[in-house]
This record gives sequence, C-alpha cells and structure tokens, in this order.
Amino acid sequence: MTLELSKRFHNRFAARLLSYLIRPLSFSRNARLYLAGSMLMGFGHGAVMVHMNLYYRSLGIGEGDIGRILSAGALGTVLIALPAAVWVDRFPSRLVFAAAALGFGAITGLQLVTHHFPILCLASAVTRALFTVHWVAAAPFFMRNTTEHERLDLFGFAHAVETLATIVSAAGVGALTQPFIAATGSELAGLRYALVLPAVAAAAAAAPFLAIHDPRATGPHRRLADYVRSRHWGLIAQLTFPAVLVGLGAGLIIPFLNLYFRDRFGQSAGAIGGFFAVAQLLTMIGFLAGPPLARRIGSVRTVVGTELLSIPFFLLLALSQNLGWALLAFWMRAALMNMNHPVSTAFSMSTVPREEQAVTNSVRELCWNIAWMASTHLGGTLIQARGYAPPMFITMGLYAIAAALFYRFFHHRRVESGRAPLEPEPGL
Repeated sequence: MTLELSKRFHNRFAARLLSYLIRPLSFSRNARLYLAGSMLMGFGHGAVMVHMNLYYRSLGIGEGDIGRILSAGALGTVLIALPAAVWVDRFPSRLVFAAAALGFGAITGLQLVTHHFPILCLASAVTRALFTVHWVAAAPFFMRNTTEHERLDLFGFAHAVETLATIVSAAGVGALTQPFIAATGSELAGLRYALVLPAVAAAAAAAPFLAIHDPRATGPHRRLADYVRSRHWGLIAQLTFPAVLVGLGAGLIIPFLNLYFRDRFGQSAGAIGGFFAVAQLLTMIGFLAGPPLARRIGSVRTVVGTELLSIPFFLLLALSQNLGWALLAFWMRAALMNMNHPVSTAFSMSTVPREEQAVTNSVRELCWNIAWMASTHLGGTLIQARGYAPPMFITMGLYAIAAALFYRFFHHRRVESGRAPLEPEPGL
C-alpha cells in the first residue's frame, strides 16, 4: 500500500511538473516571440555578467577601477529609467525590444576592441541602459499579452529562459576561452575572441522581437512630467525601498564574486565560468519554482522567506576558506535570492493601476540601480582595502532589513481584482 501511494505521488508530481514546464506553449504568439528573443539577449547579457570583469582584469585594470566601470553601468540605468517609461508607452514594444538588442550587441562588441578606460566606462553605461530599457518594457508587455491566470508564470519563465541562456553563455565562453588562450598565448586575446559570439547573439535577438505584433499602449501620450505627478507615490515608494536595500547589498559584492573565486581560491576563467553556470542553473530552477510557491504560500511570504534564508549562505561564503563550502553557499544564495524576483515584479505590477505600471517598473529600476551604482563603487574600494568578508557582512544586514520592511508594508495587502490580481496573502 505504501509503495502504491508513493508511486501515485511521484506520477502525479511528474505530471504536474511536465504540465507546468510546457506552459509556454499555451502563451500568446507575442509572449513566445518575446521568450525567443530574450534567450538570445540572455546569451549576451550572461557573457557580460560572468566574464567581462575577467576581461577588464586581463587589461590590467584593478578592482577599484572595475568598480568604477560597473558604477558607470548603473549610472546608465539611472539616466535612462524614467525616459524609458515614456518610450514604452509611446512606441510599439517590438521596436523598443529590437533597438535595445541591436544596441546591446554592438556596444558589447565595442568593448572588445578598446582598452581606453573612459570608453569602457561609457560602453558599460550604454549597455546597462539598453538592458534597462528592455526590462522596463517587458513588465507592461507581459501585462498586455497574458491572461490573469498565466501572468505570474510568464514572469517566471521570462527570467528562467534568460537564465538558461546565461548558463549556456557562461559555460560556453569559459570553455571557448581555454583553446583561444592556448592558440594565442594570451588570456586577454582568449577572452576577447570568446566574447564575440554572445555579442552577435544579443544583436540577433532583434529578429524575433521585430516579429511581435504589439501596438503601443492606447490613450494620450504622456510627458515625463505626467509620470512625476503620479497619485500613488506612497505605494510606489513602499514597493521600491526594500528593493533599494537589496540593491545596496548586492552591489557591494555580487559583481565581484568572479574575482572572489579567482583571488581567494586561485580558480581559472574556465572554472569560474563553470561555477556561474551551475549557479545560473539553480537560479533558473528558482525562477520556475517561484510562481507555484507564491500561489501556495503567497507572494509576500515567498519574497521575505527567500531573502531571509539566503543570509546564512552569505555568512558561509564570507567565512569559508574551503572551495567546496564556498561553492555550496554561492549556489544556494543565488537560487534563493533570485527565486523571488519574478514574484516581486509581478506583485508590484499587479498592485498599481495599469496606467502606472511602466513608471513603477522604471522607478524600481532607477532606485535599485542608484543603490547598485553607489555600493559597487564602495564595494570595489572596500574589497581592495579589506578583502571580501566586510562587504558580505554589510550585505547580510541590508537583506534582513529589506525583508522586514517588505513584510511590514504588504503582509495584509490585497490586490484589487481590476488589476490582474495575485491571490491574497496569507497571514504569517
């Protein structure tokens, strides 16, 4: 009897898992085209995220200056976030997505043919700005091209598809680097040649994006000042401030984790690419697990719980001198912290009125990246002076405060049915 019940449970679980994994086949044509383009875009973004720091280091740039390059990238996001909300409402999504993809691929390629620090800072700013435009446009696009029942799933699958591309890119660029280094005798040349392919893939994302048939939002054009006069700034601030604290913590250390494995454990570019590929695989699983978990226990509980559970793994990452334990902490932290991202974004979009979804997404991106920009600059300097542990301890404190505030703001909140609701939050 016990064996029979076990078999029934596993068969039922397998059937539900398969049903969930093939959900994208039932999405609208526009949503499926977006997922295809997002995967190609993810090839470029993943390579930049995992390997560009190593390329900068091969150019002879130190941690402090790498932090300044990354801060310039965050500045690009800061400058573009609110104008992007205007463009998203004014232009068809396909044009916004395609322009962002073409520009991202081209500017990523530019970084591979120059070693001038000011140009690298400018290129970092432009690529981050273009990727911000892509994500600012994505959330309102999802709201227009899904039903209420599949909306949360699309947020999860969009992040998962891009993460899958990042896995392939991280592992692929890391693997390609080694034969190129052997052939050229130069780590710099090896990284440069290996990064060309993902830059091309990102530009190629324009093709599926241009096939989308999604007109610009209906209604009168609004100016930037119209967004600033929002009637819901208190709510937008509550949705934004916990994310700002997470951005402050993340910027202190996340951009430097590839250097952490190189400096503390002496790992090669190929090995680091493999580490990040596994992390992204777990992150992808987290993105897919987030929406079902949110439906079962509530979005607020999902966001708060995953942020708090990540803190012990950050502590292990800070203190460990053993590569195995450090990898376990790195992988689990990545899965937990990224599990809540699509849930948090969908919750934010469903909480505000439709006409303020674009500006809410832009403000969240803007403030998160201001925090990232400031803390990345500080993080590079702090690591260079004190090592990797101090910024990790600060990050743990910021994550704990962010989780407490998000719970305080939203644990009793119900989303109005007219705004594509998520389910009511259960009490904790």
